[in-house]
Amino acid sequence: MNSAVIGTTVHCILTCAGVLSNLLIILCLLLPWGGEGQVKGSGAVNLAVASVAGSNALLCLSSTLWFLLAFLNKCQHQWACKTILYILVVSIYTSIWFTSLLCVFYCAKILPAQSSLFFRIKKNISQWLQWGLVVSLVIICTMSSYFLVLDVYPSNSTLYNTTAVNSSGADVSQQNTTSVFFGLCYFFLVALPVGLMVSSCVAILVYLCKHVRRMESGSSEFSSPQLESHKRVIWMIATQVILYCLCILVIAFTNAIDSLSSITTNAIFNLALCCYAFGTSVNCIVRISHLNRRVSHLGKRLTSYGSLLWRGCLASYQSNPSASGQNQNRANQ
Repeated sequence: MNSAVIGTTVHCILTCAGVLSNLLIILCLLLPWGGEGQVKGSGAVNLAVASVAGSNALLCLSSTLWFLLAFLNKCQHQWACKTILYILVVSIYTSIWFTSLLCVFYCAKILPAQSSLFFRIKKNISQWLQWGLVVSLVIICTMSSYFLVLDVYPSNSTLYNTTAVNSSGADVSQQNTTSVFFGLCYFFLVALPVGLMVSSCVAILVYLCKHVRRMESGSSEFSSPQLESHKRVIWMIATQVILYCLCILVIAFTNAIDSLSSITTNAIFNLALCCYAFGTSVNCIVRISHLNRRVSHLGKRLTSYGSLLWRGCLASYQSNPSASGQNQNRANQ
């Protein structure tokens, strides 16, 4: 019982950390203040980063709810299980696609145009990014609606074997149709965005590493801010790829072990997703310069408000003893 309480506490802490850190990103991008007189980032970048943060926050909440339902075995209503599973699936795939589109955006902005097609894409990349976010969200919500017809309970299934719960009594034609549908879903929702993400990140890293070596070989002080910006992008992309690969490897290896129960698999699955969401938010806050400035500005404001509140509490506390002493003296008289 103690281990169960500790595990549930760890899950809740990671969930709160992932949700609050991603909501902090959205708050800092929406507020108009912060970083006055400096570059605040384009609207397309802010929209993409806010979309990634929103999907990761929803990912933490839905995965934790799914784990708690499996752990407590309290899901008596099928519609509640279906709704939570649908939100979880949508948040996973939107997080993958939004992160992939952000990497493609950086690739188009950083790499030089070597063809007319790439030049047109590079010229209108902000509009392409906005349309990509909207279209991918609509398609993901539509294709993920299949999970609403599955008969799934969190206590006896995981996200990777939910199809077996509903297809055990299906005939061969239905199984073949289901296999084709899930093959298309896997290609569009997983393989395609991952391929775009990896290819974009590799292209960016190769180009920037060569460019940084050329800039470091020269002694021009004019290029030092640009050099630091390139290094920041390199570290951000490399860290994001590492986080994503670690999350996928943990989930894949956990799902491959047959001896684990569904509750244990769901617990590891939830931990991996929450750690990925929290790590992604920290990576964006640290590496994106205008977001880092806004978070620092928000921290300074909260610190100043806290100090003012503390001084007011101290002043009221110091004035209350004298007033209470006077009242006591009057009562004695």
